[in-house]
Amino acid sequence: MKFVLRPHTPPEAVRPSFSQQITMMLVIGLLLLAVQGCADLKAIQDFAALSADSAEYTTLVNDYIDSPKRQKRYQPESRQTDLDRMTQERNDQKPSLLLRHTVIEKYMSALGALAADEAVDHSTELSELATALKTQAGTSPKETEAFGKMAGILTKVVSDRWRQRQLRDLIEQSNDPVQQILSSLQQIIGGGFVGDLDNEQAALQNYYRTLTMESNDPAGKAALQEWQEFRMNTVNNRRASLLRYADLLQSIAAEHQQLYDQRHDLTNPNLLKQVGKQVKDLRKLLSIVQHAS
Repeated sequence: MKFVLRPHTPPEAVRPSFSQQITMMLVIGLLLLAVQGCADLKAIQDFAALSADSAEYTTLVNDYIDSPKRQKRYQPESRQTDLDRMTQERNDQKPSLLLRHTVIEKYMSALGALAADEAVDHSTELSELATALKTQAGTSPKETEAFGKMAGILTKVVSDRWRQRQLRDLIEQSNDPVQQILSSLQQIIGGGFVGDLDNEQAALQNYYRTLTMESNDPAGKAALQEWQEFRMNTVNNRRASLLRYADLLQSIAAEHQQLYDQRHDLTNPNLLKQVGKQVKDLRKLLSIVQHAS
């Protein structure tokens, strides 16, 4: 008897049907989309974190608030009442000055969360910020409008549980008000804060000049000169810190504008590389500001 070997043909039952093949392809496609949908945007996360840290740095505001107090020891008696009034006015201004820092900090924290595909949790602090933004008058009608827009955006991010897929929407809707608030901060620092240090420096010079002219003791004059140099260096360090901080805010604004300009292609490797490089520069600048204060 002869045995004939024939190729084994598997039963049709073990072969996927056409509909099963289509289903498998759809499942694989959805899995790929899910993996690709959560992109690695660490550079944007780092930018957001550093920007939030920069906004959280409010030492310069406290220096501005305390400037009239520092000047009292160098100003004549006729100026004391005015300096007391200025101190009270600046204490009244403090909440609005800090509000600008807070809104940028909270926005950048939200930006970083979405870049990491995380939701922004509701908090009492965020609710209070949104309420304050709705009622706070800015330095101009545009800034007042920017405050209102940011209140609505941050509220929506939390209530609608935005994630990475809404990152483009967040950047698109926030860029104009963010630019406006950062610009106002730069103007306040470059104008009011720096101008205040000019007044403080002039008061110091007049104070030590008068003491030196009235002294007949060479050793006393030498000591006064040393104290004047020390005080002047302190003021100059504050001025340098203010100017650096204004540069830092300008760089943050420019980088956010770049994200806005390329918001439809946020996963572009060239963009993320540029953002990563900018983060290094911003980190150096923030370090200089912190050590100069």
